[in-house]
Amino acid sequence: MQGMRIKWGNVIIFLLVIAAAIAAFYFKDLPRNGVPIDIVDNEDWQVPEPTNDDIFGDYTMPADDEFTIGLDSWIGGTPILIGLNRGYNDDYDLDLSIKYISADSDRIRALSEGKIHATEMSLPSFMRFQEQYPDSAVIVGITDFSRGADGIVAKSEVKDLNDMEGRKVSYVANGTGKFILNKFLRLVGLRYQDIEPVEREDMSEVIQDLRTGYSDLIVSWSPDMNVAVNEINARNPNSVKLLITTEEVPNLVPTMLVVNKDYAERNPDKVVSFLRTWFAASKYTIEKPDKAYEKLAELMSQNEEYGQVSKEEVEASFRDIRLMSLNENLEYFGIDGSKSRIKSIIDDTVETWKRYGDMNREFVPSNDVFSEDYLGKLRNDDELLVGVVDAEVSGNSSQTDDKKKEFKEQTEQSIEQNTERVAKVDIPPVYYDSGKATVKAESIPVLDEVLDILSQFPEYYLIVDAHTDSVGSDEANLKLSKDRAEEVKKYLVQKGVEENRIVARGWGEYRPIVANEVTEEDKAKNRRTEFILTREIGN
Repeated sequence: MQGMRIKWGNVIIFLLVIAAAIAAFYFKDLPRNGVPIDIVDNEDWQVPEPTNDDIFGDYTMPADDEFTIGLDSWIGGTPILIGLNRGYNDDYDLDLSIKYISADSDRIRALSEGKIHATEMSLPSFMRFQEQYPDSAVIVGITDFSRGADGIVAKSEVKDLNDMEGRKVSYVANGTGKFILNKFLRLVGLRYQDIEPVEREDMSEVIQDLRTGYSDLIVSWSPDMNVAVNEINARNPNSVKLLITTEEVPNLVPTMLVVNKDYAERNPDKVVSFLRTWFAASKYTIEKPDKAYEKLAELMSQNEEYGQVSKEEVEASFRDIRLMSLNENLEYFGIDGSKSRIKSIIDDTVETWKRYGDMNREFVPSNDVFSEDYLGKLRNDDELLVGVVDAEVSGNSSQTDDKKKEFKEQTEQSIEQNTERVAKVDIPPVYYDSGKATVKAESIPVLDEVLDILSQFPEYYLIVDAHTDSVGSDEANLKLSKDRAEEVKKYLVQKGVEENRIVARGWGEYRPIVANEVTEEDKAKNRRTEFILTREIGN
């Protein structure tokens, strides 16, 4: 008797189809390198939870007569290693110890719970945690500013920051990288809906997106950023470039010294001793970099948090930051008689988070989120002040006083030849009296906003392009637009902007947004003043 024959070929095909369907469902969000892609809904962004509930184990809470600082591997925190090694803490009667905690979320939790007394943390990260840990800590100083340590890398065809629109941008979730992306999206008026955001868990995944060509731009930091650019361009010359770095936005990402607020109120003298220890160590690092870098390489290599580190690697890392002296801290906090800058930097940081829904719009940081009282106790500590350093003698040109950029005079033509566009700034319209070049009073705050942007990007030129609608003669419109651009330039120069830094151009009706004006709305779109940031080619 002949039984039924099973058609195994059909069965195998059926099973393969089922397997393919399952794989398609499971891998639907995976790129070629197999790393999950999270296309971000920014409304659902949350403060990151602590990564490890048992980082302290049987850790004993430090007593008030002790002082424990929590560190990660950031180079800006390493001067405290010098302080301990040279015994500066003993000079100021401070029983100082270090606890290494890699994640910002774990360090801020430990700080709020009193398991550490102080830490260093980037201002964007610290302010981001204020909703979750309000009034738990106070900013008492600035360790450093990122000066090239963070930035955006792009494929060579990406022309400028405005050209991010419609492109894939990879970044590490929940940290400084997202803040930097927020800042530059805000500058050019883009939202996350205007790009294809790709959130990653760590920088290796972000770099892989650039290496494989999956993403058009990435937000990165040193040393990964520079290594990736060099490696990719060695394999495929001129395929990627540094689009912008924090060297061009010097006040964007400061790292702050923060102290547990309750501890500081109970033990103000300990906080002052800590600051004296810190600035004695930073002074040594700034004034004697060769010795400091050599010693830091030795000390860092003894700790698994850093791994094996060479003197050359330490030096390269310090080139990407500006280690802040006591002198500069007194200036930024307004203690030396200068206008305080710290509040405006904090306010801009908070606004950059809020603009993209990463902080509640109703949230207002406490007035006590920073204090100049502790630094103020050091105003007469002349032995901690950094003197003028000769870069050729010290070998530490990155730590000399910032040199003010000298802007060369540019014409309407030379500005196109000698500089490259960085961004067309998103800013409210500038209104003028009808048929005249006079800026209306209601638009003065807009020009003040331009002043603020120029202060944030101190090495960029500014092109002021004025346009008119088609009402009136070509000749009259061309003259009116040039007069309006010159009037804007005049105001900015009167407010302290170097004249050579600004090129005023008028285009009349020759560059319309709406080619055939039909309605008043069409005409209003064509009547506009544009502000374009450019930098010298090769910088």
